[in-house]
Amino acid sequence: MYGNWVRLKDDVVNAKGVAMVNLTEVEQNAMVKCLHAFGDAAGAIGFKKPLGDYSESEALAVIDAIVTCFTQAMVEHHEKSKYPPVRGLPEVPDPMANLVANPFADMESDLPWEDAK
Repeated sequence: MYGNWVRLKDDVVNAKGVAMVNLTEVEQNAMVKCLHAFGDAAGAIGFKKPLGDYSESEALAVIDAIVTCFTQAMVEHHEKSKYPPVRGLPEVPDPMANLVANPFADMESDLPWEDAK
């Protein structure tokens, strides 16, 4: 662990950058699921307000909404996948599968970033 820390510290000092973690498909699906929670939190603050003008409590509310949603999505996936499927029983469809295809499927009539005409 110390060796990794030293290597990363040297990379940052030498401006090489730090490699990003590759997200799994499950993590990417959980992130997509959080778009609605993010939209709700940002909508409560106001979409016209720039991010730099958020107060500390407003920024924390957005972070809380996203982190809570992400954690719940990961727990749901874990609970669903912790036991192997039983042979002979029909497979249960993945509720997150439709979210990946169209993350805004449940928001068709409520797109706050588009101006009503």
